[in-house]
Amino acid sequence: MTIWFPKLDEAGGPVYRQIAQAIRTAVKDGSLKPGDRLPTHRELAYQLGVTVGTITRSYREAERLGLVAGEVGRGTYVLDNIQSELDMAASAPIPMAFTNNISQLAKSTGTGIAPSESPQTSDTEETGPINFRMNCPLPPQEGRIRENLLDVATTMTTDDMVSYKSEYGVAHQREALAFAAGRLGLDDNPDRVLPTAGVQHGMTVSLLATVRPGDLVLCEELTYPNLRSLANLLQFRLRGVAMDDEGIMPDALENMCRTQSPRAIYLMPTLHNPLCSTMSQQRRIEIAEILRKYDLTLIEDGIYHFLDPDAPPPLSCFAPERSIYLDGVSKSIGGGLRVGYIHAPGEMIGKLASAIRSTCWMVSTINLELVTRMIMDGGLAQFEVWHREAAAQRLAIILGTLKGYDIRFHPTNYHIWLELPEHIDTGELVMNAANNGVLLTAAQQFSVGPVPRGLRLAFGAERSPQRLRRGVQTIDRLLQSSDFGNAAVI
Repeated sequence: MTIWFPKLDEAGGPVYRQIAQAIRTAVKDGSLKPGDRLPTHRELAYQLGVTVGTITRSYREAERLGLVAGEVGRGTYVLDNIQSELDMAASAPIPMAFTNNISQLAKSTGTGIAPSESPQTSDTEETGPINFRMNCPLPPQEGRIRENLLDVATTMTTDDMVSYKSEYGVAHQREALAFAAGRLGLDDNPDRVLPTAGVQHGMTVSLLATVRPGDLVLCEELTYPNLRSLANLLQFRLRGVAMDDEGIMPDALENMCRTQSPRAIYLMPTLHNPLCSTMSQQRRIEIAEILRKYDLTLIEDGIYHFLDPDAPPPLSCFAPERSIYLDGVSKSIGGGLRVGYIHAPGEMIGKLASAIRSTCWMVSTINLELVTRMIMDGGLAQFEVWHREAAAQRLAIILGTLKGYDIRFHPTNYHIWLELPEHIDTGELVMNAANNGVLLTAAQQFSVGPVPRGLRLAFGAERSPQRLRRGVQTIDRLLQSSDFGNAAVI
């Protein structure tokens, strides 16, 4: 038979992921059939002009996806039990519709599961205000977490659980975090990762290690509010870069770099909070070129990346020598674990580790071990799929009620951005919603520059679909009130 070789795109991200994706595509279209033997590592490396290590990583990624299996002395073969994986790929979420008619948006969220079939509902009646303010996704089913906790309790020594450890973490834990980074396309070398007490801690550590008081840090015009708090605490200046539907605009960034000499930039290129936008791969390449040109350090927040499986590789992949990538499990497992990681160039690791030691000494070994095991046994990946399904179901409730409004969203994300009509005052709407038992977050909380007319509506904190529906109906009623300034309080 003819030996199969993949075709690669020079601008298509990390080569090993391109190869794994090419294998997946070839299996799906029949170019590769069950039992077919792939080229040897050395042979494929020669054909593509890459290292043998790159081929090893690509085959390992394809094996993780359930496409192939390697046998010592025989080679790597296409598996014959891959149909379920291909079915999952075929049903992957559609790309984000950034601003559309609501009736079209509601149709685009279809996942084959009715909105009422929520993956997790509470049998007990919740009380208090309906919380659309906190962006904290539902906790996943607890059985898997309990099993892993019991495993940690019975296999770790007490000394390992409670004694001081290095700020660098234990070797096998760093290997697990590096594996998680590798899934995204980042270098999976454990020497490039450090454990943190969540992404917010990672932000603090990254800024401590790269920015001095008085330095200028750039960000999107609307950004994560904690960055504004850190600017006050660490006494650096913060400026917003103008945005379009994809995120920051290259021309605006270059102009600010040329005229204001910033030290670093904090960005959320995938599922931006609060605008839901995801930057295209071409835009990421353009931004990376500007970062290099002006010697700018990137701090990339990837906390929502897992909710958009079709997103391009992290922006950090296109400028790895100057990028600090932050991720964690607060959205995929639970915020109470306070476990995340930093992925950075080797020459930055020492300074970042020193900042970790100065701020919390070390990450909780028990929490970090729990996350390590969930990464390596596939539990984390399963939770990520579960969250995408849960978010899509809840989004259908939101879009089914808020019809006729200008909404930005992604089909598998836990928040939307609602642009408000001209006659509605944002602050007044937030106040009236609170008086009616619904908590909202206005644009002012995110603004670093001009304040748009809009608000973020996060729908993961409420566990009950009934309360979720009741809350969004209240918002719709307030928006439709003909005498908005005198909306009734109930």
